[in-house]
Amino acid sequence: MSIIDSYKKLLGKRGVKTSTPITAYIPSPKEIDYKRGYIRRFFAQRSNDKTSPIIEISSDEFNRIGRTNLYRAISLRWRIKGPKEMIFNKNGKISDKGVITSNRTAIKLVSDNIPNLTLYLPNLLQFYKS
Repeated sequence: MSIIDSYKKLLGKRGVKTSTPITAYIPSPKEIDYKRGYIRRFFAQRSNDKTSPIIEISSDEFNRIGRTNLYRAISLRWRIKGPKEMIFNKNGKISDKGVITSNRTAIKLVSDNIPNLTLYLPNLLQFYKS
């Protein structure tokens, strides 16, 4: 009996999980999301390779893979409505950051976990509706 056969015998029927396939997902904002002004987006990347492909996933998939160590998964709040650019009040203070700045900030907040997310999300106005 080889070492590999001995190892498989020790594992029994459980086996070793070397991958958990994930399914890509494209969000489709609904009218209620536009009334709220944002959607939640979820992304995953293999945890052992920061250059591996980034995949957008559903919230169900996010919850499922959150229990494994095979992927880094993040969630972010993505603005889809509001002014595109910053709005200042008459005193010169920001009254609304705008969609572009809000989405750029959301990406930066999670960039420690998935550094190349800015490359995956170049369109900061994706799903935007005025």
